Amino acid sequence: MGHKITQEDNFGYLLLSLIFLLLGSAIAEQLLHGGQIMIVATTIICLSIAVIGVGKDKLMFRNGLGILLAIVALSTLGSMMETLNLDLITLLAILGFLLMSTWTAAKQVLFSGKITSNQIIGSICIFLLMGLIWAMIYLINIELFGQAFNGLEVKPWTDNFTSVIYYSFITLTTVGYGEISPALPVPRALAYMEAIAGQFYMAILVASLVGAKMSQSHDS
Repeated sequence: MGHKITQEDNFGYLLLSLIFLLLGSAIAEQLLHGGQIMIVATTIICLSIAVIGVGKDKLMFRNGLGILLAIVALSTLGSMMETLNLDLITLLAILGFLLMSTWTAAKQVLFSGKITSNQIIGSICIFLLMGLIWAMIYLINIELFGQAFNGLEVKPWTDNFTSVIYYSFITLTTVGYGEISPALPVPRALAYMEAIAGQFYMAILVASLVGAKMSQSHDS
């Protein structure tokens, strides 16, 4: 019999899908010369696994699949009709899916009582989802404002996908190498908001989860 995903182990699948998304998109760009089809295919595969990982209730599962189908349809239609620019709508759909996944994961991590190893894995998933959410927001800014970032050209979002993810996580962890920087007031505000959110999350939430887990281990 196959292994059934339960509330106690579902975050492992989500974590694997997020890691695959981050590494898979980079490999697709570097070794397979990128391309919209490869980037979108990698994204869809990972988001599909994420639906399995966090979609424990039927409403989440149905909504997640609905958004995925919308992303596939929009991306396919945009590729077939080069004169039809559906990039902004596609990015908004992906952003909506990521927000829904983060909220569902946060409810399981923050409001489920006893701290387990699965919840600690879930807290890592939320951190990775935060970086991806901000990346989508940055890509939407490029679509809306053009040259919103120094170091990034204005081109289809799939061509900037890995670069913006890199910038997002560098900002989230406050490393800030400087190859990419915001060029307009709104992207600048978003960048420092992401840095603040990343520091707050790492310092407060993850530390509390690990501390609670260690305390439970000592008490048992």
